[in-house]
Amino acid sequence: MPAPKEMQTLKCGDGSWGCGEHYTDAVWDNVRMNNIAQHFVTAFLAKHLKSDATMDSYLNLVENAQDGKWSAEANGTLKSDHTYWRGFRRNTAVGLKLEQRKP
Repeated sequence: MPAPKEMQTLKCGDGSWGCGEHYTDAVWDNVRMNNIAQHFVTAFLAKHLKSDATMDSYLNLVENAQDGKWSAEANGTLKSDHTYWRGFRRNTAVGLKLEQRKP
């Protein structure tokens, strides 16, 4: 989410500009971060609200994406030993870590 418009023109307590910088991240693209969050929220809600067991494959993942194995046929069909994060294209989840806690 972008910073509210008011934050773009607000002066900090020391008189400098940019008090809204805590709404942004210098490394991550906000749209990408929101898309990743939406991916997991959608799978979680479908699993728990719609009782859709097919969503397990989007949530039961290796913790570190780079530890997953990309394994696919030439036509794109995923092989049985494929463990890369479902819903992510090859190498697009590198650097991501999925942490889950039991209720």
